[in-house]
Amino acid sequence: MSKSKEKKPIMRILITVSLLIVAVLVWMSYLKKEETPTAAQSSRALIGGSFELVNHKNESVTSQDFLGKYMIVYFGYTYCPDVCPMDLQIMSDALSYLEPEKLEQLTPVFVSVDPERDTPEVMAEYVNYFHEDLIGLTGTVEQIEQIKKAYRVYAAKADDSADYLVDHTAYTYLMDKQGKFLQHFNHGEYPEIMAEKIASLIQ
Repeated sequence: MSKSKEKKPIMRILITVSLLIVAVLVWMSYLKKEETPTAAQSSRALIGGSFELVNHKNESVTSQDFLGKYMIVYFGYTYCPDVCPMDLQIMSDALSYLEPEKLEQLTPVFVSVDPERDTPEVMAEYVNYFHEDLIGLTGTVEQIEQIKKAYRVYAAKADDSADYLVDHTAYTYLMDKQGKFLQHFNHGEYPEIMAEKIASLIQ
């Protein structure tokens, strides 16, 4: 009888220690999960970065000049027959749905992926067809390659003819005030939906 009584405290201690070990393992697993980046967090880390380009006023600008405001960015080219003007018009229409206090926190940007033809002068004429705040950016082939790489943008000439087309990704990126990725919009997005999402992300 006395031996049975002696075993009970030992069993309680073993059960308590086991439960503590399980609790510690569960907690460590939770912490590890918290440290593992989500797909959205990974995207934020992958898309965006420093750049140095020329705006449509023929002024040198860098990524630092755009910090402090949200930036909505589209990559395309002025000779694009349909996709680019459609998406830029959608962007412009979406901006028109925003409240003034939201709009003033946002800089719309159009980056050329065809620097050989899209000079600052060409960009200046082209952006006038869209939103009044739209900034056109171009540069040397090397500078454009740098920003394409930073934003994970694909673009390449479809052929070597004089009036060549450029195959390119057709995403619109929303970046935060620190130049970090927030949201992307697919080609042909409804402007009302785009405006709603932008408004929800602008603080």
